[in-house]
Formats: sequence, structure tokens, C-alpha cells
Amino acid sequence: MAERRTTLILLPGMDGTDIFFRPLRGALPAWIDARCLQYPVSGGNDYLDLLPLVREACRSCDDFFVLGWSFSGPLALMIAAEAPPGLRGVVLCASFISVPWPVIRLLRRAATASVARLFPFVSELLARLGGYTSDPFRRDRAECWARVPPSILATRARAILGMNRMTPRLTCHVPLLYVGGSSDVVVPSWNARAVTRAIPTARVVTIDGPHLALYTNLEAAARTIVQFIRENR
Repeated sequence: MAERRTTLILLPGMDGTDIFFRPLRGALPAWIDARCLQYPVSGGNDYLDLLPLVREACRSCDDFFVLGWSFSGPLALMIAAEAPPGLRGVVLCASFISVPWPVIRLLRRAATASVARLFPFVSELLARLGGYTSDPFRRDRAECWARVPPSILATRARAILGMNRMTPRLTCHVPLLYVGGSSDVVVPSWNARAVTRAIPTARVVTIDGPHLALYTNLEAAARTIVQFIRENR
């Protein structure tokens, strides 16, 4: 029997592109219509600037889920708080409801375009230390850095560092799944615990892998997300 079609709106990480979502989109079954929102590479890129884009992407959907990866987790929760009628569930992947490492909050003013130019080197170091560097990953990462100006990366970094804890404003009346990587050093496991304290009904699933486990452990990531959607649509 054919499965009833459902839309999955994908909100990207700090790169704001569809690049690292490509493998996941290819791994999802045909009955999931995966649509990746891509963020502008000029103008405002704070959470409040991007929220109208997410609203617009959701407006035409009658039956849908939202997945927020890393940077975009707060946006997914902001949409959930608005309770659009067609929303069936939210997936957070390697994300947070406050600054992932509280100690770095003080570095907000240091998040400049000049510093953001170092992000590719930090990404390469994390990949090498985590043992997940590969030719496809290097090509995809290079495409990201080529498409997104350092000034925009810096703006999004400041948005994260300027976050106040979302807990007092969190309301999520639909099922919530948190997918974390077992060896994520960018958004450590205490962020998942903060989500479950704020939203006790949230379910946490940990899959093997780093911050990019959605990309590096594709089979487990796709299986977990598909199961959640199937159970809650």
C-alpha cells in the first residue's frame, strides 16, 4: 500500500544551505516530501529575521513536520510555539535552547567576519579529530564556504551567542524528537537534557557520530526520523 504523503521542512545549520541535507533527502522514502529552506546570504540573518521565512515555508503545508538542525533548532521551536494547524511534530538535531557552551557567551563581540574566516579550519580540525573526514565531505564543506560569506556566518554566530534561555517561552504541543550525536563536542549532550527539562514529553535518541551525525551516520539518522514521522502523522 502506498503511504500517505507528508511534508518535512528542513531548516539548515549555520551554513544556511541545503548542502549537508542532500544525503538525507536522498535516503528518505518517496512519501516524505523533504523541502529544505535556504537562508539569504545578505541582509538580516538573526533568528527574528529568519522566522518569517520559516513561517512562509510552513503556510502552504496542510500536514507537515519541521526539522531544525543545530543553528535552526530555535527557529523550529519558535514555529512550534505558534502552533500552526498542520504541524504534526518537530525534530531537533544536535541543537539547543540556549548557548550550547555557556562560557562562550562572552565572545559575542568577537564573532566578526575576520574570525568567521577561520571556521573552515576549525571544521577541518574537528573532522580529522572525529575521524569523519572524506572526499565527499570535503567537497560539500568547500561548497558551503564558497556560497556563504564570512560576514553572514558571523551574524548567525552572534545570534547563537546572544540567545537568552528559551525555557520560559517554550511551548510545544506536538511530539518532539531530539536526535543527538554520541560524540558531538559542538553541542554536547547537556543540551538535550535542557530540552527535556523544558519539554518533558520530548524524546531523545542518540546515534553514533559527531555534530554532523545527520550526515555521517545517514542510515541511523534517516531510520530514526522516518519512524518518528510514521508514528505521529
